Amino acid sequence: MTAVRAEHPVTLRGVYYRVVSAGAVEKTELGYRLVGRQLLNLRRAGTVPYRYITDGTRWVSRPETWSDLDEMLDAASRSYRRALWLDHPVEVHVFTEKDAISGVVLAVTDRWDVPLGVLRGYASESFAHAMAEAIRYALHGGKQIHIYQLGDHDPSGVDAWRDFREKVTAFLGQLAEPTYDEVGNQWEPVVFERLAVTEQQITSMQLPTRPTKGTDTRSAMWTGGGSVEVDAGLWAREHGLALNARGHPDWDALRVLLDGPEALRSAARRAGQRKGAAVRGAAGRVDLAGRPPDRLGG
Repeated sequence: MTAVRAEHPVTLRGVYYRVVSAGAVEKTELGYRLVGRQLLNLRRAGTVPYRYITDGTRWVSRPETWSDLDEMLDAASRSYRRALWLDHPVEVHVFTEKDAISGVVLAVTDRWDVPLGVLRGYASESFAHAMAEAIRYALHGGKQIHIYQLGDHDPSGVDAWRDFREKVTAFLGQLAEPTYDEVGNQWEPVVFERLAVTEQQITSMQLPTRPTKGTDTRSAMWTGGGSVEVDAGLWAREHGLALNARGHPDWDALRVLLDGPEALRSAARRAGQRKGAAVRGAAGRVDLAGRPPDRLGG
């Protein structure tokens, strides 16, 4: 229960890594199955709520519909949320290597109106190209792009991040190249940064490591020491890494980029209230076909 109480929703594998980090089970297939059985029993007994555990590999898509126009307008007024980054000179993206921590990280990125993506190892050319096109659009709008990543500290995890950076920057071409002002100060239009797991974090936080897998074809050239999986969970919770916007310099950097987030949130709330009232007030000026009054009739 302790492994899921503090942060949820979380996947079964995420719970497993938290239990492994606590030293309760061995990092084996048998240990994984044991955690799965115990977690199932706890959920069926009502000790762990079902909503605490998520399965990101299976989902249902359903179109959003309403019973009438008034219900649609009411839903629109409640769901309106001002884009916090719209007028800022930067745009931020966060990626995780695995689904296991996406539910926890989403609580932070959603609060800061930052998109969250799951890379699942090496990114395809198609995905890298789509990401580059999104960055290109933002660059033409005068924004600086910050792309953060949370991934495993092992040969494949680190190399997959390198591969993603190189693919995206290759598609961007000269747009991704740094520029210099008249006194030689460098400005990078696209900034890639790995939030976790880094060698510095492993040392400073005394994170438990495991031997690098010999089956990883990149292990022969690996000089990063023992491996640490990003979804180990407990160390991230204990040290606040990427799970909240307080107490960690990497996430403090996002607060600096927001340039006064509390003022922005207050402005967003005020704008939301005004927009919500405007949307609801429009109900009297729209016919059942959803057409504004200046387009009605002949």
